[in-house]
Amino acid sequence: MAQKSTVGAHCFPPGSRFSLNTTDGYKCRLGHVGLSLHLISTVVFTKLPVNIVRTKSDTSVVSFGSARWLGYDAGIPKGLFAFALAVLLAALAACSSSDPIRVPLTDQGNIQLPRESVAKLPLFDLLTIDSRRGYLYVAHTSNSTVDIVDVKTKRVTGSITGVAGVKQIAITPDPNIIFASASAAGAVLQIDVDARKVLATIPVDGSPDAIDYDPVHDYVVVCLGGAKKLAAIDRKTLKTVGSISLPGSPELVAIDPQTGRAFVAINDQDSVAAIDLSSLQVTSIYKGCDIKAPTGVAYDPAQARLFVADRGLVSVIDVLVDRCLGSVDIGNGVDQITINPRNHHLYTANGGSRNLSVIDIVSLQPLGEQGTGPSGDGVAADPTTSMVYVIVGRAGIIAAYHDP
Repeated sequence: MAQKSTVGAHCFPPGSRFSLNTTDGYKCRLGHVGLSLHLISTVVFTKLPVNIVRTKSDTSVVSFGSARWLGYDAGIPKGLFAFALAVLLAALAACSSSDPIRVPLTDQGNIQLPRESVAKLPLFDLLTIDSRRGYLYVAHTSNSTVDIVDVKTKRVTGSITGVAGVKQIAITPDPNIIFASASAAGAVLQIDVDARKVLATIPVDGSPDAIDYDPVHDYVVVCLGGAKKLAAIDRKTLKTVGSISLPGSPELVAIDPQTGRAFVAINDQDSVAAIDLSSLQVTSIYKGCDIKAPTGVAYDPAQARLFVADRGLVSVIDVLVDRCLGSVDIGNGVDQITINPRNHHLYTANGGSRNLSVIDIVSLQPLGEQGTGPSGDGVAADPTTSMVYVIVGRAGIIAAYHDP
């Protein structure tokens, strides 16, 4: 039987090609040798042809000109363990010489969320921060509740019950009134925060998922996954103003607070739809720019830049001139992303790789990755305190960090 080599969690038969680059938590800065620490296995014990191939030069994965000297396009035979070890040690020395690895955030401890009402694994969805009150709203799907975390005391101050299939919360100009998407109920719920109760139920067509607030038109905007639509609800009358058919299945949504546009990730069409909420029409479809099965979106109105996250990249689009500015590597399994407009940082919650990526949205440089934990899919940033909050779903906690 042919021997196999394991790189990360994948099996590669003899002769496979792979890229040696830095792994999560061990990224070298520009000018250092980028080598993978994931190479495990039978290279040491058997004659196994393995090719070292060049990687694309960018700010986080650095191509090195001496690749041929290291065995570029050449097999690595049995017995070269000492050589492989020397190369690995040289890479580590390069990474730790004059520019050590820097963790981008400072750990501020954890916040315990309410336990499950029945014996089952905890399930959460998205986070929403209200800096005015210092409240973090948590979509606690498995408990059918909206949990309210006081970020000053780092404690849960209460929960709103009866929000079946809760996905996300939208804040409004009234800090005591929030709206929640309740997918199991097929409705958007208006909630009184202080009274801890649901005030109104607004039926919508399809399964409501991502939700946000449009301050230009005073609309609550919600994605309807089952119907492949986007609905706009008047905040004061609680009536659905209208809905827009989308070209595919929507994921998350971002609102331009200056023009009243909505940007919706269309997961099954590798695109993002831009919607004019005045006319309730799709005005642009953004494709290309490495967008593949997008999930999270965030918009920076100061630069007119749209950030689109998918399986392992954040693509950046200048919507003013309709131009792709490039892509930045992040972790895997990203869901929610968010921007702190004060320090110009983007945070992506990478549940698959159990970490949080931090990117400078002006220079588009990756600033590093912070280990979080399993099911870390939701993230929120407080611009008034530079705090960042991440759901660690499997543990039932919120991990709190300060930037930096």
